Amino acid sequence: MRKTVSWAACALLLAWSAAAAAQQLENPRTDYTAYTRPRGRASVGFFKADLGVIDEILIGTYPLPWFAFPWLNTTVPSVYFKARSPWFGPLTLALGGAALYVDGKAVAQLADKDASASAISTTGSFDASYRFDQPFTLSLGFDYAHLRAIGDSSDEATSVEGASTAHTYSTRLLGEWRLSRVFALSLLFRYLIYQSPISADGTSSTDAVTVTSDLSAESTSQKRFTVVPGVSFEWQHWELNAGVGYGVFYLPVLGLATAKSWPVLDLAFAYRFDVYH
Repeated sequence: MRKTVSWAACALLLAWSAAAAAQQLENPRTDYTAYTRPRGRASVGFFKADLGVIDEILIGTYPLPWFAFPWLNTTVPSVYFKARSPWFGPLTLALGGAALYVDGKAVAQLADKDASASAISTTGSFDASYRFDQPFTLSLGFDYAHLRAIGDSSDEATSVEGASTAHTYSTRLLGEWRLSRVFALSLLFRYLIYQSPISADGTSSTDAVTVTSDLSAESTSQKRFTVVPGVSFEWQHWELNAGVGYGVFYLPVLGLATAKSWPVLDLAFAYRFDVYH
C-alpha cells in the first residue's frame, strides 16, 4: 500500500512540474526577464500595456501617463520594446529600450505656472534568462537609464535657460520557481552600479548682465542593494506579479534610483488576450 501511494505521489509531482513548465513556455514572465509574449498576444494593465508583434519582438507603452491630461493639460507619451533571440533552447537573450517625453505644459502644472521645460527619459536593458530542467528560471539583467531636461522661464526683465542630466547603471538577478500552472515564487535582487551626479547648466540674462552657471550635486550616502521576494499568479487571462522588499527604489518608467533605502513595492497586474495568431 505504501509503495502504491509513493508511486502515485511521484507521478502527481511529475505531472505538476510538467504542467508548470508548460505554463512557463506559454505565458512567460516578461518583467525582469529575456522573454516576450507569443505572436499576437496582448496584455493590458494599469501600469503597462504590450503586444507580441511576432514571437521575438514585444512593443508596449505605460498607460497612466497618457491619461494625465485632466491634471497636466497634456499627455505624456511613452513607448518601450524588447527583441529576444530567435533560437530555441534553455538560454534566451534580449535587448530592450524605452522612451518617455514630458513637455513644458506638464512641467508648468507640476511646478511654477510661469515656468516651462521639457524632459526626455530613455532606458536600455540587456537580459539573459536560463530555464532549468525543473520549472525554475534564472534571469540576469543590466539596465541603463538617462534623463535629460531642458527648460526656460521668462518675465519682462529676466530670462533663464538651462539643461540638467542624470543617468544610472544597475544590474539585477531574478529567480522564479513555478510550483503550479497558477502559482510561482520569486526573488528579485538589484545592485546599483553607478549613479551620476545630477548636473545642471544654465544662463540667466538681463539687459545689463549675463550669468552662466555649471552646477552638480551628488549624494554622499548612496545605497546600493535592493531585495524583493514576491509571488506570481498566472490564470488563463489574468496575470499578477507582486513583491514587497527593501532597498534602493527605482522610479517607475524613468528608471533612476533613490539615494536612500526605502520599502519597495513591485506590482504588475494585467489582462491577456489574443489579437491575432
